[in-house]
Parts: sequence; C-alpha cells; structure tokens
Amino acid sequence: MAECKGHSRCGRTYCVGVACEDCGEADTNAFLSGVEVCDRCFDRRMSAHTGLPRLPDPPPPIVLAGPDGRRHRLRYRVWRAGVGIEVQLEETGVPVGEGYQFAILGDNDAEVDMLIAAVRSMAETEIGRQYLERTTDRHRWTVGDDGEVAGRLVGNDDANGAPYNVVVDGRMMTWEELAMALESYEGWGFRLVIEDRVRDVRSDAEIIALRSPKAGPADA
Repeated sequence: MAECKGHSRCGRTYCVGVACEDCGEADTNAFLSGVEVCDRCFDRRMSAHTGLPRLPDPPPPIVLAGPDGRRHRLRYRVWRAGVGIEVQLEETGVPVGEGYQFAILGDNDAEVDMLIAAVRSMAETEIGRQYLERTTDRHRWTVGDDGEVAGRLVGNDDANGAPYNVVVDGRMMTWEELAMALESYEGWGFRLVIEDRVRDVRSDAEIIALRSPKAGPADA
C-alpha cells in the first residue's frame, strides 16, 4: 500500500500501512503538501494555519446489522475538509471498494456531536433496508417490490474500457449483474439520479443544478 498517492485512487478512506509523515501513525488519512499524514496531524496543521479549534477524536467503531443478518463494522472519521467539518462512516474488513460508506459535511463551527449523530442515522437507515433480494431463478439477485435501487459507483481497474462497477447493499456488482436484477421490470420507465457522495448540511451551502456540458441557453 505504500505506493498510494491519493485515496481517490486506492478507493479507501484510510491508507493502511502508510506511515504518517509527522507522527509515524501506521494508517494515514490525508495527502497534504506532498506527504501522507494522519487525521490528528492534519488537524494540527490546519488549526495552526487557520486558528480554528482542534477537532475531537472520532468515536469508537460501531456495528450495524442489516435485514439479511449481515453485521457491518464501521469506523468513524472526523476531519476538516477545508470547506467545513466532514464526518464519515466507512465499513471495514471488506475488500477495497466494497462495503458501506457515508459522509456528512457541516460548517467549520458545527457541533461535531450533531454531525456524528446525523451520519450514524444515515447509516442506520441505509443498512436497515435491502434493495436486492436473493432469487432462486436463473439470476442471483432481483430488485424488491418497490422498484428502488440505490448505491454508489466504483472504478473498474480489472478490464480496459469496462464501465464502472456499482455497490448495492454493500456488495460490489457489475452493471450487467444489476441489469439482470432489473429484468422483471422490463418495459417500465426509470429515473437515474446522481448524488454527491457527501450530504452537505452547511448553513451557506450552495445548491447548483447540473446540466449537460453540451446544453445550450435554452436548456439551462
């Protein structure tokens, strides 16, 4: 893991085995000024530079069980993302890219305990429901009766030119597998919604409507 140069590339919130440049902590969480640092040292640097108060340590990990009986161990992260305080919950003990991930962004003076409670509520709600159900037919999964599926997109490094994979119910699957799970809805309409990975609850958060780069003035 020592070759990792950014968490968006390795797919993890934590770079396991990459030592913090400042304190030697085994697992680093941030890439700053060309070096890997842990959250405590990142926050210390941010506080010294901005005058903002130091953040509290994150709570201990939690374990949440889903409707299928699977238990999910999630680790908190509390850090200053530059534009505010971000609190994350990420499932541990799963292959890179898999598992549940949740994040919420608050103001730089937000009550951290409220952000922690909010991200835990997000995790409990999402893990507490199951979008895909086991099937005994020729396909492994089928979409539930409400016809709703939510998850996240993850990169596919195994095949050149292959589309992104998706993670649903904490499990990674290909677009083809997701399409087969939707087979019973053939002929129905659908709506695809792309959302930010972080729920923004800042008081001055700006909501920007996205449109195609090719859209003309009439399409704005």
